[in-house]
Amino acid sequence: MLHKELQEYISARSLALWEREGREPGREDEYWERARAEVEQELMQALAGERTNFVPPHLSISTRPVRSP
Repeated sequence: MLHKELQEYISARSLALWEREGREPGREDEYWERARAEVEQELMQALAGERTNFVPPHLSISTRPVRSP
């Protein structure tokens, strides 16, 4: 389930990059790879406790989130 949601997030990011840079055709793989790398980097930063712009996909969790001070 998480894999599918992450793929959708990367897809949305690659579409945003493509639109922002003029919708040039034939560069789908480049935009996908850039989006994947950005998401991976932001996820790793978030897991390390750093501030990022990463908004994870909705995940079902069994415990309540803990708010940091």
